[in-house]
Amino acid sequence: MNLEGIRVLLIEDNPADARLLGELLRETGAGRVKMEHVEELGAAVEFLYREQFDVILLDLSLPDGQGLETIARVHSHAPKVPIVVLTGLDDEAIAVRALRSGAQDYLVKGRVDGDLLLRSIRYASERGRAIEALERREEHYRSLIENSLDLISILNSDGTIRYASPSHERVFGYPVEDLIGQNAFDFIHPDDLPAVRAAFERADGAAALACRVRQKDGTWRVLECFGRDLSHLPGVRGMVINSRDITERRRLEEQLQHSQRLEAMGRLAGGVAHDFNNLLMVITGHSQMLLDAMHPADPARGDLEQVVKAAERATDLTRQLLAFSRRQGVRPAHIHLNTLVQDMERMLRRVLGEDIELLTILAPELDTVYADPGQIEQVILNIAVNARDAMPQGGKLTLETSHAELAEEFDRAQPAAGQLKYVTLSISDTGSGMEAQVLTRVFEPFFTTKEHGTGLGLSTSYGIIKQSGGSITVDSTPGVGTTFRISLPPAETAAEERESQPERPAARGTETILLVEDEEGVRRVVETMLKRHGYSVLSSGSTAEALSVAQQHAGSIHLLITDLVLPGMSGRKMADHLTAQRPDMRVLYVSGYGDPSGPVTDAAFLQKPFSNEELALKVREVLLAGS
Repeated sequence: MNLEGIRVLLIEDNPADARLLGELLRETGAGRVKMEHVEELGAAVEFLYREQFDVILLDLSLPDGQGLETIARVHSHAPKVPIVVLTGLDDEAIAVRALRSGAQDYLVKGRVDGDLLLRSIRYASERGRAIEALERREEHYRSLIENSLDLISILNSDGTIRYASPSHERVFGYPVEDLIGQNAFDFIHPDDLPAVRAAFERADGAAALACRVRQKDGTWRVLECFGRDLSHLPGVRGMVINSRDITERRRLEEQLQHSQRLEAMGRLAGGVAHDFNNLLMVITGHSQMLLDAMHPADPARGDLEQVVKAAERATDLTRQLLAFSRRQGVRPAHIHLNTLVQDMERMLRRVLGEDIELLTILAPELDTVYADPGQIEQVILNIAVNARDAMPQGGKLTLETSHAELAEEFDRAQPAAGQLKYVTLSISDTGSGMEAQVLTRVFEPFFTTKEHGTGLGLSTSYGIIKQSGGSITVDSTPGVGTTFRISLPPAETAAEERESQPERPAARGTETILLVEDEEGVRRVVETMLKRHGYSVLSSGSTAEALSVAQQHAGSIHLLITDLVLPGMSGRKMADHLTAQRPDMRVLYVSGYGDPSGPVTDAAFLQKPFSNEELALKVREVLLAGS
């Protein structure tokens, strides 16, 4: 029985009893037990303040303490030191009460031999150390649970909360004491409750369950929960639920999925626009050539003009699809903002819905502006959609055109080029408005206050207006509404610049052109256009055929006109191959997609569908650039 190093404090006022106990320990060979002796409770307390002991031997009858009270006093000063009670009374009731008061053992004087005393000291010491180790272990696990970011709770079989980790208050705002006794099912979103109850009944911990849980402020957070029934364990007796807040993760996943859906829709829209542009190329090309050849008094001319106008409107639709897929080119033109707003009214009414009134106030004799009409439409639509979202209960959206002075409306950081008067479009709503901190960031890319917003609508609009030489500003008052002001320079400057440029070259020529187009209808109409302007055309329906034709043609090939997207080999690669053999040959790319990106950005490009005149002028431009 190894008790080396054990320190014992004997609290005994009878010197004879104290000597007897010391002799009993020595007789058993336990002389290495270090025992300190005091006669009063007060002296024992002083010892316990100064030094550490493994066991206390306590007499219940002391000059300054009697009975079970002495156990309580000693235990209050040394709660982790086991106490062995010594008494001259052989009373079983007193023994039971002493053990309940915190004593580890109970020894009756006169019946104690050395072995019994030593065994009691040893058991008390070992039990004390076991209790201390258990408490350290409990403290370790308690600190893990109470500082865990996860939420840990213990529920009764009916869902009543018996324990909730402190992290519940951090996540949901409820003090832990307010959760104890509540039913966990009362906090679950009604739509998720059936699945939660089913998982609670199963409670095998095999799979995670995601559900929405109500916060103290009434909003919902998403938890990922694992549950296991540990009712069979005496220390638990309930359902242990381990949960993790995945609200932010879910939001990011939804944003990613939304972005992927938009990307897929963009690819689809771009593909549809490409196919439609090829069809429109055939329709507009043949229609315009028929109009050019038709007598002005021909009774069928009006019908054919309607076909051309319908094709032009269809071209505008494909341009909007390309704008959505962000593959549209910039095609500036003279714009009457009043006409553009009027043309958009029907579409805007569909977008806004029946609860929002649309009002247009158009200034008379408004100057024209020089910008891409499709992009300006995109800006108006972006702002209108934001206004609709800010008026969920209905309201009014007003579009007003006017002239504005530079000092009032225009960003002075922009070069004014001598202009003082600008054309302004104001778009005002009666929605919820924006706080100052939101207003300062409204044009930042990826900044959004919407749950599923991309944060690109207004930043794209800002870039479009700046690219057009104008400015866009916003004023907003919470609870009153928001006004966006778009200011664009009048078209006179652009017109003067165009007037100062040299006259456009003649549209006709005699050069040889290699045309490569896999769509037969498009190839035929472009070939016809070129031949009517005097060119010799070598027509090919594939890259392989084009390479073969170029190899067999003995004369010069002055220009290659090729679609960018061709089966087998891209138009770019084919052009590189041919220009390596014919370095003097010029290249003009065409495509049903928007402006190309990547290595052909700086090359000559023409977007389908193009008119007879556009093709002729572009061909002369490219040919003259190489002369």
